[in-house]
Amino acid sequence: MKLTTKAEGLTKKLAQHAKVIQQKSSTFTSDAVLLSAEGTVLQLTSTDLTTYLVNAEPAEVAEVGRTLVPFKFLKDIVSALSGELMIEGDDKKLQISSGKTHYDLACYQMDTFPSIPEIKEGREYQFSLNEYSSAVDRVLPCVEHNEKRRLEFQGILLEQTKDYFRFVATDSRRLGYVQFDFKREPLRAIVPAKVFESFKPAGDVHIIITEDECLFSSGDTQIISLLIGAEFPNYNDIVPREWEYTVSVKKSELLDALRRVGAVVFGGTDVITLSFKEGRLTIQGSAQDQGNARDELGYEGEAGGLAVSFFGTKLLDGISSVGTENAELHMNSAVHPVVIKDQGKEDFLYLVMPHKQME
Repeated sequence: MKLTTKAEGLTKKLAQHAKVIQQKSSTFTSDAVLLSAEGTVLQLTSTDLTTYLVNAEPAEVAEVGRTLVPFKFLKDIVSALSGELMIEGDDKKLQISSGKTHYDLACYQMDTFPSIPEIKEGREYQFSLNEYSSAVDRVLPCVEHNEKRRLEFQGILLEQTKDYFRFVATDSRRLGYVQFDFKREPLRAIVPAKVFESFKPAGDVHIIITEDECLFSSGDTQIISLLIGAEFPNYNDIVPREWEYTVSVKKSELLDALRRVGAVVFGGTDVITLSFKEGRLTIQGSAQDQGNARDELGYEGEAGGLAVSFFGTKLLDGISSVGTENAELHMNSAVHPVVIKDQGKEDFLYLVMPHKQME
């Protein structure tokens, strides 16, 4: 193997593998990255034996070859450099040079790295880069990241019904979904969160779903993963069918106010209260005996003098995910779920439980 490439681009491609690679494992395969030089790219492959990530960085390849190297050492070395890199080696030793800096890196045995599974058939979906990225960005905050909690909450549900296709996630305290008007046979598949955290498409996204695996691909990047073998709850049961109150608030003004009040409560109690009265929305919070904050802005609609408390970071995530100039808040009482939507649209929903319900 002999090639030249850019440190900055290679650093970004290596960073995508961090969620897949398990550095505490006792096996070589799961703390290593496979480098393959061929044609005009340096291809990188990693796995934790349930998920396989492949991406590539443009390179000038003088000699083709493959080698298996420790991920952390390679990542730390490349991130410490800038500009052009010279990479040369075989299956025993890898040399990396940049200017007057030189590294020698011992390699792992190639036969310890597993073959990548092939997925050729299954249910197929195609999304534009904007459709896919927007959907993932809006629902990923709702995923449960505590590995001790329910397994089915640690991924995003891809759900097809006869009327729509949805990306859905919940941590039991909030729920988010983005909907597309695809009419096909029903399907439900829970994809691990690390797939969405690691897969960084640069163009249209092609998805294949089988009974127990999935493939996401875009250009020279692909990720293959086992699905989460658990039953996602019937989340539609917790979404209210009717609303007592609906208000509209300018998204940018509400976000600014939440962040200003959050300067006091985020990292502490994290509790923020929204009080609606005669067109004025008061946002307030306190940090126990250390201080309090209050802000105010206008809203449109009827809220009947309602006051609702939330964990502020969860409310902030929901408002941040709104894709229209104004955010719609649908409410019934201070203790019932509150739903946040794009104004005048039905393809996005963010449901958050009030603080009193989560105590």
